Amino acid sequence: MKTKLSILLVALATSLFAQNVPSVAVLDFDTRGYDEVERHQIIQKLTLEMINMSGYEVIDNYDVEYISQRDDIDFTGCFSRICLKELGDKLDVDFILTGSMNLLGEKVSTTVRLFDVKKGSFVNSANRNYVDVPKNDLLMAELTLNDMMGIENDAELVRRVTIANDYENILNNPFDRTIVAEGPRMGFGFVRGKNAEILAKPYEEGGFDMQIPLMSQFGYQFEKAYITTGNWQALAELIPLISGLESNRFVPNLTLLNGLRNNNTGWEFAFGPTIDFTRTLDGQLDSRGDIAISTALVFSVGKTIKSGEMNFPVNAYFIPPKDGTSYRFGISMGWNASGKKRLLD
Repeated sequence: MKTKLSILLVALATSLFAQNVPSVAVLDFDTRGYDEVERHQIIQKLTLEMINMSGYEVIDNYDVEYISQRDDIDFTGCFSRICLKELGDKLDVDFILTGSMNLLGEKVSTTVRLFDVKKGSFVNSANRNYVDVPKNDLLMAELTLNDMMGIENDAELVRRVTIANDYENILNNPFDRTIVAEGPRMGFGFVRGKNAEILAKPYEEGGFDMQIPLMSQFGYQFEKAYITTGNWQALAELIPLISGLESNRFVPNLTLLNGLRNNNTGWEFAFGPTIDFTRTLDGQLDSRGDIAISTALVFSVGKTIKSGEMNFPVNAYFIPPKDGTSYRFGISMGWNASGKKRLLD
């Protein structure tokens, strides 16, 4: 008898507790001002987060879909208090969770609000501004929901997605947003001035028997973005190359560049030292001399062209003359996939 009475009391207590737990539905989320998000994923994310929290009975999405089809009701696009009141009454819920994401300059303003159906008004809300970076929409919604519910967020995590002027990290500068031009390089270099005349001379006169002062170039560009802020990234680039193969020459070259790249337009500018290993005699280019190291300063400008997931960087460079006449210029290009990670990271 006592056992039956205990079971009855537990069942009664459970029933009373269930009746006191307020119900909540997540119907829609306004992302009209921010095209980089998946609205349905945000709704699902908020629903799951509310299920994991105690104190609310979350209406299942399948129940909402069933009522929508049964009564021919569209539950999307409803954000005003009048509309939320009407739909809340039809669903027979106590609260409706809604919100929005809006692009404001280089920030994304994310708001989460809790609507009380009986009162016909919003009773709780939270807003936070985040760095405008794609693929962070679910995290932005979760952090803002925690703010509204009084749940403490990880301070370091919040800092990384809210502060734009920060060193690059995977949250505020993912590789799909940051242009990566690392990859193979090939192109042509031209020589003008006195060195062009030396290249055209025959071997017995110290030349290289090159009637056209043009050399092919093959190599690879390694790069590291050490600072990324807003739409810009500061880069260090290391480019080893081999030149002159078409004229039976083997000229190793190593270039170290420091520059800036715009992640929206793909334009970049860089400069730095370049080192050549070639034959010289008495300080001048000469095929009869010994292999020596020659240094110069190179300036480069380029643009990365995107096509789907492919990147096609195209660069032009200029090396000022050291002797007043001999200068070099050229063009190179390469390719990679946009999701490719830098080798130096």
